[in-house]
Amino acid sequence: MRTLVITLLAGCCMAGPLLRTPVSFDGQQWTAFSFSQDSAPAVVRIAAPNIKFAIPQYPTVASAVPVPAPQPLPVIKSVAPIFAAPAPVTAVHAAPAPVPVVEAVPAPVPVIKAVPAQVPVVQAVPAPIPVVKAVSAPVVAAAPTPVVVAAAPEPLQAPEPPMPSIGTPFIGGQFRSQAETGEYTFGHWGGPNTRVENRDSLGRTTGSFAYVDPEGEVQVRKYAASPASGFKVAASDLPVNNNIVVQDTPEVAQVKAVHAQAYAAIKTLVAPNTIVA
Repeated sequence: MRTLVITLLAGCCMAGPLLRTPVSFDGQQWTAFSFSQDSAPAVVRIAAPNIKFAIPQYPTVASAVPVPAPQPLPVIKSVAPIFAAPAPVTAVHAAPAPVPVVEAVPAPVPVIKAVPAQVPVVQAVPAPIPVVKAVSAPVVAAAPTPVVVAAAPEPLQAPEPPMPSIGTPFIGGQFRSQAETGEYTFGHWGGPNTRVENRDSLGRTTGSFAYVDPEGEVQVRKYAASPASGFKVAASDLPVNNNIVVQDTPEVAQVKAVHAQAYAAIKTLVAPNTIVA
């Protein structure tokens, strides 16, 4: 059983798409995820839409209207109000009225002798205890769980964003919808920037946005992300230089090293008759 589980995990790590399936091991349910290696580049340059707007240049005009000097505010001294002294209050003490004293006469209490009642003696008869024979429940074999395989998204598969505009009056809008299982979609259009994004129940996200740069040209960026492939982007505003080499950040390099060690450890635990590509 342990060899089967290790073989399944090794296949998950070597697979290209995202593999997610419940695995039973030692009476417990575990979920296996494959964080596979992907040879596709994380950053790709795409062509711009070849749309350019004429950005209006507004000249700077100095104002010829003289600015009046601020006038000082007049200071008004307030007169303190005069309060009259309160009139003296004369205290009058009232003499208490005499309270008559009345002696209460106790009422006679009658003496009643209690007669003990006759208590009948009832002997309890024990009820018979039924004997129930335990019936063993039938053993039902668990049905095999289907394996869900989801391909990692690519930024080039992201939806096209609406083209921006700089006209007046502003014409545009927005939309949004979502479900209880995690899917959602939203977007907006109109104005100098637009955007659209989608996500499914497996956590795969794709989206794109467009904007007008300071030179008046429309630039587009597309992106995709998932738990297996991470974040990828394809943009039209990347610098054109074939000599640039993308370097991994220290955090990315550390994650890649840990993944390589785990992959090598799994390969050493796989059964000898299993072929590992």
